[in-house]
Amino acid sequence: MMNEKPKVTVIILNFNGRHYLGNLLDRAINSVLNQSYKNLEVIFADNGSSDDSIEYVSNKYGNKVKVIDLGKNYGFCLGNNIASRHAPHNSKYLLFMNPDAILDLDYVTKLVRAMELDGSIGMAQGLQISLDGVAHSIGGFIDNYGRSVEVDVKPVIGSLNKPIEVLWVSGSAMLIRKELFERLKGFPASFFMYHDEIDLCTRALFEGYRAVCIPDAIYYHKRGIAQSNGINWLSWYFANRNRWITTIRYLPLIYLLKSLLVALPLEFLVNIAKSIKAYKIRTRLYLKIITYLAKNSHRELVVRGRYRSKIKALRKFIVHIPNPLMKEKHSSMLALTKIVGQLSRKTLHEDQR
Repeated sequence: MMNEKPKVTVIILNFNGRHYLGNLLDRAINSVLNQSYKNLEVIFADNGSSDDSIEYVSNKYGNKVKVIDLGKNYGFCLGNNIASRHAPHNSKYLLFMNPDAILDLDYVTKLVRAMELDGSIGMAQGLQISLDGVAHSIGGFIDNYGRSVEVDVKPVIGSLNKPIEVLWVSGSAMLIRKELFERLKGFPASFFMYHDEIDLCTRALFEGYRAVCIPDAIYYHKRGIAQSNGINWLSWYFANRNRWITTIRYLPLIYLLKSLLVALPLEFLVNIAKSIKAYKIRTRLYLKIITYLAKNSHRELVVRGRYRSKIKALRKFIVHIPNPLMKEKHSSMLALTKIVGQLSRKTLHEDQR
């Protein structure tokens, strides 16, 4: 049919979702099955769960959900890459979704509409609202030390009525062109998890595509599973290690040098100080990160060389902070100022037209 809407494959990557999430897993799956957008397929890819997630989803949802047993925990990146190979050839879009995300009824419709109207959009997310209602995220930028800066737009929520360009969108409910995802060879498999969206979206930027948030498309997200001691050290390790990998790969040279010569030793000293008070594992993990970077520096510099002529495109997405120890909430406020300026320029341009 000439007017048939493009096919979307939704990939829900699960790891012990029944155990950790309870009925939130059902709410997530049903939010996809009940979408107003009907030309979609749902893949439930299980990352080696030890609970009964596979049996439960298979029995409850039958042929409404295609269940794939990946056999072991490949992490977010490689797990999603493998799952994406099971998407039908005629799918135009992939929607990567966490099992603790709940989509509004028209979420897919609004994202697909925006991307169909603008071929420069490579990937998109809607407005992410935490389940407790505290955070309202549109994705984000990086700072001049290479760290992720998530933008919480709750203070200006009433003025968000246009697509917002960001550096990266969240993999918790990201729609991406399937052809682009395959051309980029997916998420960076060596990352396992964290900073993967920054790497993927940066490579898409270098190919001429944009990442945007469509703020009237809304989803709700639990945003991580807390550990009993308050810190998930596995997550901490990958978040910090992968931040340095993307810094080496993509950050403009002047910022890269400042990061390696100032931020890296300073952060190491801060982690030693924190280890004295508590959590001695901090220093061991940071030493492990430094060792990993030294061992793989040649590989990462080869990647950097591949994109050397395109790195300048990243400058507009960098939030400048005065020192590498600035608190996350302050850098987020600077990023929010950047967004307000972007929206103001759009409004002015439209008024002049």
